[in-house]
Amino acid sequence: MRRYYSYPYKAEPLSFPIEPFARKFTVVVIIMCICLVFFNLGAHAILDPKKIAEQRVEELAVDYYENYYYDSFTADLTAEDFATAFLTYHDYGFPKVYLRELLLFDDGRHANYRGYFDGQYYCNTNHTYIQIFPQPPYGKKDYTVEYKYECYWNTNQNK
Repeated sequence: MRRYYSYPYKAEPLSFPIEPFARKFTVVVIIMCICLVFFNLGAHAILDPKKIAEQRVEELAVDYYENYYYDSFTADLTAEDFATAFLTYHDYGFPKVYLRELLLFDDGRHANYRGYFDGQYYCNTNHTYIQIFPQPPYGKKDYTVEYKYECYWNTNQNK
């Protein structure tokens, strides 16, 4: 048989109002935690080495085709040969351009980009490449790019 004990007295309420303070403090702590979580996610999205490396490859590809390769490819073409020359590469694309070549083209103008591919997120410059496919009407900005990355997280980097 169970015995139930009852206590003859209740706890007296505190003489100062702790409850409103506790509620406000809890709300402030929760808001701060939510802000920290969003800040952390935002900082990770902005400072992600993989995303930065891929953006730099895209920048290099745009600069390579629009400001270097297109001009040299079209320099000797006549108006009659223009569409025919590009049509040849429409389906299969121009030859692959490796990352090491992108870093060195135009007298090494982009050699300072190498740091984006040698840090925490390492990209093999001999196997990472782009391939450009010209699209009609074959203007400077009429193309698509296929990216092939051979990159991995560098765990041997000294911190």
